[in-house]
This record gives sequence, structure tokens and C-alpha cells, in this order.
Amino acid sequence: MKNHFYLTLLLCLVSYGMLKAQEPTIEEVMESIVLPEDSQGAVVVNGIELFSQTELPRFYINRDFEPAWTNHKNKMDLIESIESAYDEGLDPKDYHLEQIQNLMEKSKKSKLSHTDLVVIDLLMTDALILYTSHLFEGKLEQSDLRKKWDVKRNQGPSNPDSLLTATLHNRNIKPILEQFKPNNYMYKLMKFHLKKLRAEAEKGGWPEVSEGETLKPGDSDQRIIAIRKFLIAVGDLKVKAVDNEEVFDKELEDAVKKFQRRHKLTDDGIIGKGTIEQMKVPIEDRIDMLVLNLERARWIFQQPDDDFLLVNIAGFEVIRITNKKEVFDSRVIVGKYHKETPVFKGVMKYIVMNPTWTLPYSIATHETLPRLKKDPGYLAAKHMEVMDRNGKVLNPTTIDWSEYSAGNFPFIIRQKAGPWNALGEVKFIFPNKYAVYLHDTPSRGLFNRQDRAFSHGCIRTEDKWGLLMSLMDDPEVWNMDKINEILESGKTTTINLPKPINIYLIYFTAAVDQENNLMFMKDIYKRDKAVLNAMNKPFEFKEAK
Repeated sequence: MKNHFYLTLLLCLVSYGMLKAQEPTIEEVMESIVLPEDSQGAVVVNGIELFSQTELPRFYINRDFEPAWTNHKNKMDLIESIESAYDEGLDPKDYHLEQIQNLMEKSKKSKLSHTDLVVIDLLMTDALILYTSHLFEGKLEQSDLRKKWDVKRNQGPSNPDSLLTATLHNRNIKPILEQFKPNNYMYKLMKFHLKKLRAEAEKGGWPEVSEGETLKPGDSDQRIIAIRKFLIAVGDLKVKAVDNEEVFDKELEDAVKKFQRRHKLTDDGIIGKGTIEQMKVPIEDRIDMLVLNLERARWIFQQPDDDFLLVNIAGFEVIRITNKKEVFDSRVIVGKYHKETPVFKGVMKYIVMNPTWTLPYSIATHETLPRLKKDPGYLAAKHMEVMDRNGKVLNPTTIDWSEYSAGNFPFIIRQKAGPWNALGEVKFIFPNKYAVYLHDTPSRGLFNRQDRAFSHGCIRTEDKWGLLMSLMDDPEVWNMDKINEILESGKTTTINLPKPINIYLIYFTAAVDQENNLMFMKDIYKRDKAVLNAMNKPFEFKEAK
């Protein structure tokens, strides 16, 4: 009987050993998922295709399918980094956070199976690659949202698998992720304000202001009490004891002007309909504006040049940033709605003084031709000339304009150089497929308008000579005496820049300047809603077939 017991025990041990020998190793489990025979070769975990279908398999093949996330610090650093994605205006749930946390909790209660160990390893690697991608390129593909967006995607590292190996080996996940965030003061300050506004929203948001009659300095009104509280809450008015809170005093006027400047309103210090309208925008909407504009910053501001020009279309402004300092700024006029100034990056190479203006075909045929049919003297009145396709100047009185239309217009119309020219006295050229450039304008009064979307797409700059002298950077030569000399000659003169400079035409409806002033702009091209809706949607992983 005793021998029978030992024989049974021996058979059980042998059977158990055989079962153990047949259990696949963790490397075999990893290989079966990373290099599957089905699912059309896709790496699938828990029924979804992972984001990284190129770098991830290469990474595990190069390490012979050994798990990568064996260090506890690396795991915790990744989880904390994913959770902090919220502060970047991103959604931590996009990066497998719930599944990773569930498996981490499970590991505290029992030993994970080889399959679970492989799953958490793959999820963490995919999460790191996906989060890095979103920090470096943005969550959204910008051109899918708006066709007139022509900024190339940021160029990623050439050896992502080696970078991933080194990052995990050196246990420096957080520093590496910081390197993939935009290295620009505006991005960092927008993050600061996003966190600040979210905290304020949790406490109830900003005091409400009510509509009513226009309020001017010196007025006394019960509504001024609420306006004071609002301006204190948004940081435009300092907390200070006053004799009468209902009186519109000098300190309040200065605070109103600051608020107006931050919202690109006419800073007249008068609380009218437009100012009240901006004061009534809920804090939640301002938070949304920061979230979507942080995404726009990720599309553009990864590694800015030491010296570049920036046109914010929605802000009606051009600035030059040199060594991280704003050294020039000017108001601008941009394209009207449906004649939008495109978003792209160019290289400004030269300047033309006393420019002529060759009318674009669409303007020549849809705007100028109808006027010519009514008034044959229109060209002379506008200092224009007509040419054939070879550039030969023609006599406009010999042309029967009634015979032509937008479909059969064989002429070129050009406006002569002079103070009447639509391009003004100077234009700044950065060759591009849109035929867009910065230029002067004889219609100087439009710069005083609050909303300055009037052009056909080009950018008109107010401080034209300030921009020229800034770009030439040689005050002994390029000063107003030199400029006036060229203007008086009347000759069209091309001036090459001493050094070409990158120019970014962007569209930001929220921004922060170097003095940490948070600014909000009107969505003149109605682009924000599409970006916000796409940002609020979960990242779409493909379901395995």
C-alpha cells in the first residue's frame, strides 16, 4: 500500500513536470503576439490593434522578445507621465492607462501569468510610443481638419527603437518625454494657464457680469461692482480698497484696457457690448480654447529657430522672435472669411520696394473685368496697364472687353508702382505655391479696425519700415534716409535679405506673450470647433478582424 502511494506521487510529479515543460516561455508568448500568424500580421492585444505596428515589433525582435518593462521605476514613471498628459491638454485614457493600472493592481494580489506579463509589457511600450508621438506631432492630423493647413509633420527620431532601448536602460522616461514637448515659451505658459483655469473652474469659475448700457470712466453703476470682481479674478485688476466700488475710476479704466488688449479689442477703456461679450465667455470655454491651441502648438513649435517671423492670423499680428525674445511686432490685415490666409511655413528671402502688382487671374476676371465693361477708363484711373501673355504692353482702348469672360481672358493686368499701388511701397517675399506675401497698403486706416480680415489672402503689415530695418539689421545703411532715397527714385528695387528667415503663418485663438499675458482671439475662420471635437474624441484603435 505504501509503495502504491509513492508510485502515484511519482506519476503526479512526472506529469506535472511534463506540463511545466510544455508551458510556453514568456519569450515564446511575446513572439506569438508580436509576430502573429493571423490578424494580417498586426500586433493585437485584448482585441485591438496597437498603435505602433512598425517600431514596436522591431524593438522586440531586436531584444529576442524579452520583456522590456522589468524595472519598477520605469513602470511608475510611465504611469505618472501618462496621468500628467491631462496637463498637456491630452487625455490619459488614450494611452492604455486603465488596462495598465488594472494589471498593476492584479500583480499586487497574485503572480501574473506569462500572457499577462506580455500584455502589460506591450501596452506600456505602445503607450510610450503613442504618447511620445502625440507630444511631438500632435494627436490630430491637422490637414484632415482643414485643407488650408500646409505645415509638414515634425520629423521624428531616425532610430526610435534604439532611443526606446536607451530610455528604458537609463531609466529616464520623464526627461526624454520632456524633450519631445514643444520647446517654446508660449506652449509652456499656455500649460501654466490651463492648469490655473482648471483649478479656478473647480472653485466655481469667474464672477458673472451682466449686460446693460455702455459704461465709461467717471460713470457710477451697480454693475461696476461685479465687473471689478471679474477683472480681479482674471488678473487684470489688483485687489485694492476703493472709496466707492460703483464708480468707474482710473484704476478700473486701466484694468479694462488691459482686458481689451488681451482679447484683441479696441483698448479704449470703455465697457461696451463687445467687451461685455468677452467677459461673459464661460471659463470652461476658455479652457477648451487652451486645450485646442496647445494642440496647434504641438504641430508647429517643437524646435523653433533661433530667429523667425510669426504671423498669427487670428491675432492680426506679426512678430519677430530672436533668441527667444520678441524683438519686433506689428498689426496686420489678413484674408477675409472664404478668402483665408493659408497656414504654412515659408522662408523669407528678399524685399521689393516700389513694387508693381500683377493682379491674380481670379481678381482680374471676377473683379476688374466687370468694371472694365462698364468703364473703359478704369485701368487709367487705377494706374493699371494691360499686357499679353508675353508681357507686351497693349493699348486698352483697342480691346473690346465685352468679348471676354473668366473663361477666355488672355491678358495680364498690372498696377504700376507708386503710392496708389495695392501693395503699397514695399513687399516681403517668401516664395510659396499660394502666391502669398507680406506687403504694405495705401489703405492705412484699416489698421485701426478691431477685426482686420479684409484681404484676398496676403498679409498687409502696418509697420512696414520697422520690419524692413529689423530684417536688414544694419541701421547705418538701412535707415529712413536710405529708404526715402529708393522711394523717390520710383524704380522697382529688389533687396536680398542678409540672411533668409523662416516665417510661420499660424492660426492661434489663444496664446501667451513673454510677459505671461494670456490672450484670446476671435475664431475668425471658424476652425476651433472641429479641432476641439476631434480632441475630445478618444484615440481610435482599430479592432482586430
